[in-house]
Amino acid sequence: MPFPRLPRVGTFLLAASATSLLTFPWSRSNVNSKSSLAVAPKLREQGDWNHNWDFDEAIPASPPTQYRRLKLIILVRHGQYDTKAAAPERKVLTQLGWKQAVATGKRLRELGYHIDCIVHSDMIRARQTTAGILSELDQVHLSETGILEVATRPPALTDHEIVTRCSPLVSKSCPLLESSLMAEGPPPVEPEPSPPSRTKHLESLCPAELSDRINTQNRIGSSFHHHIHRRPVSITGERAFRGGPTGRRPFEVVLFVGHANVFRYWICRALQIPPEAWLRISLPHGSITELLVDTAPPSECTVTALRIGDDGHIPVELQSR
Repeated sequence: MPFPRLPRVGTFLLAASATSLLTFPWSRSNVNSKSSLAVAPKLREQGDWNHNWDFDEAIPASPPTQYRRLKLIILVRHGQYDTKAAAPERKVLTQLGWKQAVATGKRLRELGYHIDCIVHSDMIRARQTTAGILSELDQVHLSETGILEVATRPPALTDHEIVTRCSPLVSKSCPLLESSLMAEGPPPVEPEPSPPSRTKHLESLCPAELSDRINTQNRIGSSFHHHIHRRPVSITGERAFRGGPTGRRPFEVVLFVGHANVFRYWICRALQIPPEAWLRISLPHGSITELLVDTAPPSECTVTALRIGDDGHIPVELQSR
């Protein structure tokens, strides 16, 4: 699906709007001449865009580097799940969550994207959401996705398999991968502002719990570098990347199915906004976020958010957060 010409990423629209507001010639005819307008706080200057944000300027050699390349990354949050269950493997989708997953799959099919690869978290609610999406993308019965044979508890893995491995699910349209790096947890930076309840929780952690939390934060930090980048990850994407010009059509579309905290952190990092802002982003159940990675020779690489947390495809009575 072709995309319209996109503006270069540089300054934020928010900053532009605020500047216009501050420079607008306000009329003060009804204000006492001795009064003065409050001095507006100085806006924080936006730093230069880092084109090597994914530490990957060494893209596979020419001739691909002579063409502009667009890569579309789609992030789908899992559907509503049983939050009262104690064990992670029992936190399965509710009936509402299944409906949200199927509705999201239908929306992705209607958008007409050719998805080259799907990567999902190894947590059961992400696996189930992926199955619901596949039932619509592949136009098959839910049982044909293999979800009924999938164990709720992830298997023990070797160090090599911890990163990504073949998914236990089945698709007739695209490769499926499963990633333990994408499992839910706290991002590697504390949010600003931080809710009092969060601060209280952190203060209550014992040393062992704090150590586990730090390990989880490091894992999620690593997940961004491993999964979000300009490189092709599929065979079809690699072939398109090394081929001729693709114009405004993405050379590869990758769908990630996972969790809100992980995706909110990814969004901040990809857009190069302070990662402490991750908690200010709302991603409803079954919502769709799209990030467009735009690579141009010789070394430019920008990221644009086409949509964030979009759940307009889900009927109002089925929406939840």
